[in-house]
Amino acid sequence: MENKFHLKVVSREGVIYEEDVDSITSYNEVGKFDVLASHANFISLISKGLIIRQEPRNPLKKIDFDHALLRVRENNVEVFIGVEGMAPASLEPSKITSGDSIPIIK
Repeated sequence: MENKFHLKVVSREGVIYEEDVDSITSYNEVGKFDVLASHANFISLISKGLIIRQEPRNPLKKIDFDHALLRVRENNVEVFIGVEGMAPASLEPSKITSGDSIPIIK
């Protein structure tokens, strides 16, 4: 079993980090969590940055941000930084118009 997974961190300016890593640590509304190789697929809004471990002997790397979207899928992790405006639970249908980038679901 492979002990690494592919991590790609993207901001509005483009890809800011892309490597195979051993683990990442971040925070969501439930609290602190880790992602390791072969993690279950999931999507979460995250905050307080991202801590990256490439190898046990290498120093940890940290990417600071306030908000991001994290997607884990088939041993690939993507982090999309700059999603401050995303708040699906608080969206009111009357505030969404067909011109917005958020699809309207009826």
